[in-house]
Amino acid sequence: MNKVIALNREHTRSHSNKRWLTLFFTAVLLAVIAIASVAIYRDQVAPFRTTVLIVGDASFDMGYFLKRAATSDEKPLALLQLLSFEEIIRQAAPNSPYNIKISDSDVTQALRAMARGHSDSIAEDEFNEWYRQQLNDSQLSDAEYRDLVHTRLLSAGLTQYLAERIPTVALQARLHVIVQPTVEDALTVRKRLDAGEDLGQLARELNQDPRLRDKEGELGWYTREALAPDLAKVAFEDLQVGEASNPLQVGDGNVGIFVVSERAAREVDGDDLQRKKATVLDDWLADAFKTHKVEFHGFNNGYNSETDAWVIEQLAAMKRKSGPAQ
Repeated sequence: MNKVIALNREHTRSHSNKRWLTLFFTAVLLAVIAIASVAIYRDQVAPFRTTVLIVGDASFDMGYFLKRAATSDEKPLALLQLLSFEEIIRQAAPNSPYNIKISDSDVTQALRAMARGHSDSIAEDEFNEWYRQQLNDSQLSDAEYRDLVHTRLLSAGLTQYLAERIPTVALQARLHVIVQPTVEDALTVRKRLDAGEDLGQLARELNQDPRLRDKEGELGWYTREALAPDLAKVAFEDLQVGEASNPLQVGDGNVGIFVVSERAAREVDGDDLQRKKATVLDDWLADAFKTHKVEFHGFNNGYNSETDAWVIEQLAAMKRKSGPAQ
């Protein structure tokens, strides 16, 4: 009897040890899995969920940013700027005073126009195949791709709204120039002008370009926007009418002395108006950017060099994965 009891105790102890060992190895396995899962999340999930851009109440994560970057010719920082402009348009264009509304059917029509190209029509199966290819190439979801087209339509509508309201009368300056080969020569010209010598006569005498000599140095009437920033500041801020400027570089190593002979509100000519229309959205965005909350983010403090290096590495990996273009 004692032997039977001892055997039972030994069996129970052995079973208990096996159970303990099973629980121990299970706990170790779960710990290993948990550690691996944390590492996988930290290295392969969390970075892609990191917020990279905030515009107002809208935010964009790294996953979306990488998808856009993979199909863009822009550098990462320039793309962040572009995405912020897109979001500013999304937030501003539908509201007063612009009130630009884009419906789902507008987006669908735009997609079909893109797929159709120069053709008059496109079959449904051809459109579906074209659209499937767009999603595949861009790696965007259907909602993301349609939202991108929606934004482009808003942008076009906003551009038209702004272009139609460009003033056709603007303050303009009538400019003259005397071009000289060196700064010293230009300073001599300015001294002669300051001493009261005639602008037209000096321009005919000293300008090297025969066309400028024939026109007595006159360049014509210009709005501020039509001039390079440094010359615009001189023409509209620094100079009084009839006053000679400091020497300014005018290309090819030459130096110019500029004079504003008149300044007045005038009808904007066709070429100048077209230039204004070509830049009207960029000008609007430059102003709107100052009034919107825009933040670039990354893995540490803002979009820094470490984040940029990681982005470039991910884009290279995505390119290798996609393989050579067919």
